[in-house]
Amino acid sequence: MSEDIQSGLKHVMRVCPQGVTVVTAQGPDGPRGLTVSSFTSVSLTPPLVLFCVAKNSSQHDLFCSAPNFAVNFLADDQKTISDRFAGRTTAQDRFQGVKHARGVTGPPIIAGVRAAIECRPWALHDAGDHSIVVAEVVAASAASSKRPLVYYSQQYTTTERGESPAPPSDIVW
Repeated sequence: MSEDIQSGLKHVMRVCPQGVTVVTAQGPDGPRGLTVSSFTSVSLTPPLVLFCVAKNSSQHDLFCSAPNFAVNFLADDQKTISDRFAGRTTAQDRFQGVKHARGVTGPPIIAGVRAAIECRPWALHDAGDHSIVVAEVVAASAASSKRPLVYYSQQYTTTERGESPAPPSDIVW
């Protein structure tokens, strides 16, 4: 791909607001996580989602082979969490000082998130400099009615309205 096309793609994608998510898993040396910029729902039957992991990420192999993981939907007061798990801080242990609890299937759920879903691997696809992880949702819960953290035009923002509607009661499939 030419640099002009890469530059154009980056520019276009900056105008597409995205909710901020941190994917977490229990690694052999403790909890691990990373902020992902590509996350989406894929199917309701079966319940599938996907996220992408850069092949040059130090956590690529863990997230492409984990038996289960969680997708944490960050709230507007969790910018520092996003930065930490994106590797924008000097913290060696991204979970140091981050409150979390184990989910139903074992992966870490970060305290204060808007919602979390727990997944198990469904399929793994090669996609250029990334791997696409397609996952089956096995549990879902809404945790708060705080506004979502949104990434838009290379900066954090949130929705314009006041508090979000109350989340639905916990859902478990």
